Amino acid sequence: MIPQGSVPFNTTYFSNLTNSINSAQSCAELQSLVTDAFASVSAVKSAITSELASVEPLLALLTPPTDISSVITFIQTFITSYITPLVKPAVTYATQLTELAAQIAALTAAITSAEARFTSCSISIPSI
Repeated sequence: MIPQGSVPFNTTYFSNLTNSINSAQSCAELQSLVTDAFASVSAVKSAITSELASVEPLLALLTPPTDISSVITFIQTFITSYITPLVKPAVTYATQLTELAAQIAALTAAITSAEARFTSCSISIPSI
């Protein structure tokens, strides 16, 4: 699996999930795939949300005070050398959450379509 924050979003994972769902041979297999997939997706969403929350307080520190010239220089250096690299994942995480929502919607549609292929099949899709 690609580490969190290293790319905007790993859509290959969702393509593989969709392919597995479309290849399900029984309602029980489909339910197992859905349960496992949504447990994994829920964990990813939780990790992204947690990481995003941990860097949000640093955003307030990106505006230095302007009263003392030497303090400003120090603070600007601190911001560009230390704080800014810590905050950069926030952009990736926000993008990942947006893409995650779109992929969950597509995955849910694939599940509904696959469910319809099986007689008397009722798939329970966990909430995220």
